[in-house]
Amino acid sequence: MTGTPQVQTRDTAPMTIGDWIITMILLYIPIVGLICLLYWALSSTGNVNRRNFSIAALIISIVAMALVVVGLVFFGGMAAIMSEHGTQL
Repeated sequence: MTGTPQVQTRDTAPMTIGDWIITMILLYIPIVGLICLLYWALSSTGNVNRRNFSIAALIISIVAMALVVVGLVFFGGMAAIMSEHGTQL
């Protein structure tokens, strides 16, 4: 033990097709997929390709959820206005 800190490096090797298949299968499992995405995106070690993919997938998911909320508020408000005036949808 020399007392020198060990430097953790990121894996920059390309992921194989088998790695991507396992990654996608894990992401299709509802709660496990979200946990894996968060772990891979926030991990300082691991494959950099998987990390970048996870960050992109989380950004797209957040944008999609925001659009759904905006759509529900907009169309819910329109439905409330139409029901007040007795107009059928």
